[in-house]
Amino acid sequence: MSDTMNSTPLATPTRHRSVVARCALVLCAIVVPLACSSTRGARTEPSTTTTASSTTTSSTSTTTSTTLAPTTTQIPLVTTGATVMVANSSTKSGAARTLTDELAATGFTLAHPTDGFGPDVGLDESKIYVIVGSEDVADSVSRAMGGVKVLPMPTPVWITGGTAALGDATVVVMLGNDLAGMHLGAMGNR
Repeated sequence: MSDTMNSTPLATPTRHRSVVARCALVLCAIVVPLACSSTRGARTEPSTTTTASSTTTSSTSTTTSTTLAPTTTQIPLVTTGATVMVANSSTKSGAARTLTDELAATGFTLAHPTDGFGPDVGLDESKIYVIVGSEDVADSVSRAMGGVKVLPMPTPVWITGGTAALGDATVVVMLGNDLAGMHLGAMGNR
């Protein structure tokens, strides 16, 4: 039992010194590199004095500009909610039938084509008539045709058979000489 008592008091100061020595080593390992870091990587150049004569320096600057292509958002066509009728108001035979087929293929609801009548015969410029409530479809037909003017539906409507011949149609395209015979895709690109 005396052996155990003697070894305990001797082990404590030795263990204490060992822990202190380790802490001192760790501290040195951290502090010394930090203290030296301000000069680490720095080079000391010998100081020199020079006397310079008059010197002219010119500088050329280049500016590069990038122009991004404009982004366009195409508004979708409203093809439902109204019936469209195409009236041939041009001097080109069969033009209303061709445009009727192309608008139908695009998704619009179409009535049978007809002919313009009275003051809307032989029009130089196409136009679109619309009844209130069908403006979205009329505007979409206009965009598909390259921006044809949209106007309120007149009374009487100047088509063969007059207003009674409209049936369910609430949008009437008066196809003039400017667009008669053109394909719908070509109208939109003009």
